[in-house]
Amino acid sequence: MGSFVSCIAINLCECAACTACSCFSSLLNWSMSQATRFSHLLIILITFTIAIVLGQSFPNDINGYNEYTSINLTNNCIDSYENECIYRQLIYRASFSLVVLFIILSITSYYSDSINKGFWVLKLGLTVSLFIGFWWAENAFFSGWAEAARIISFFWLLGQSLLLLDFAHDIHDVMLLTALEEEKEGNDTRHIYGTYLLMSIGSLTCAGVGLAYLFIDYTGCRLGMFFTVLTLLIGVITTIVSLLNVVNKGLLTPCIMFGYSVFLCWYALLSNPDESCNPTAGDVNGTKNVAVVVISIVSIIILMYCVINGTKIVQIFLPDGEGVIKSYNTNAKSKELENVLTGEDTKPTGVASMNMTRDSNSPDNSEESVEIKESGTPNERAFFHVLMIFVCSYGAMILTSWGTTNGAPENYNSYTQSKGNESMWLKIVSQWFFLILYFRILQLAYQSNE
Repeated sequence: MGSFVSCIAINLCECAACTACSCFSSLLNWSMSQATRFSHLLIILITFTIAIVLGQSFPNDINGYNEYTSINLTNNCIDSYENECIYRQLIYRASFSLVVLFIILSITSYYSDSINKGFWVLKLGLTVSLFIGFWWAENAFFSGWAEAARIISFFWLLGQSLLLLDFAHDIHDVMLLTALEEEKEGNDTRHIYGTYLLMSIGSLTCAGVGLAYLFIDYTGCRLGMFFTVLTLLIGVITTIVSLLNVVNKGLLTPCIMFGYSVFLCWYALLSNPDESCNPTAGDVNGTKNVAVVVISIVSIIILMYCVINGTKIVQIFLPDGEGVIKSYNTNAKSKELENVLTGEDTKPTGVASMNMTRDSNSPDNSEESVEIKESGTPNERAFFHVLMIFVCSYGAMILTSWGTTNGAPENYNSYTQSKGNESMWLKIVSQWFFLILYFRILQLAYQSNE
């Protein structure tokens, strides 16, 4: 069984990785570093897909295997949730095998570009071999790994919130800058402002629908009502404040923030063990699976954002860093937008114009771009693989609904209830961190416009 799975998986990865590196780079105008990052993401997706298929379709075949030696994945499982327990055990094993791979790659790829952009069969072969080998490991170890992944996922949620915050501000600034340039050339800008308004209304609509859903199904207890009302009040306040002339942060950014904060509130309440506040507290399938699909889609979109931008996302962690999207523009353009927003003279200085010309034609920059074109600098390669360690941990949480390794739902007993509460508070604290940071940004905008 294990050799069959390994054979199929390795061939899939060979085709997928080669296709990504050779085709995506040209068809999508991606650099080699972007295509390489996407190929590593494919390894994650393939490994988790194998675990999902085996856990959902063949749980008893895996657990009952005893041709050469026996496999017991049901140790410490709840009898009435045995299949779900086997599924979760496989997911956590897949996650840990991926973490081991990316720990190795974060070290080796720093010193070798060829390791980073090649050896795809060996990479997936190692991952799948570890995954299969872990079938014989004790469940107690992976119960500990589940707790570690839970904590690691909290830090991923913090980073994810920072990424979305950065994206929301950048897309506002870039769209206004594009409209400004079009107006200077005498072009029609109604399509830009129309898109801006449509995105704002869409985000606000998502927030409204999400809040309605929360009030209907997730406010049967005081805690759920508190989280939902707080999310509503802060969303309304930040939207109004952002539109004030003394802040001048526009409509799109607070609408995106509002929608995401509603998503985080719902995400947190999904782990609440109180069924009056969480209708899925006693389920391991059904509505729970729908939630997993929604959360997976959001996470994959954010992952693709990371894959495309690479180390540019480090900008969000630097006090003096510019935005990820804005970093693709020249400093002169960014300064020009700032001047427009503050009502200052928008004419670029001679020095800025000379710098723009020099930057675009500099032979040194050309040589640097050729060097980086391979698959990224050593720091970029190592940073990406460390980031994937967080992603693999968070992926296990998504696919198991932040559940325990015994297969039971949140409200089954005191142990699962405590873990459900732990997961809920980790997720809601990440929302509060996100909102406090956004308030701080609005405060800084107010102070800079005084």
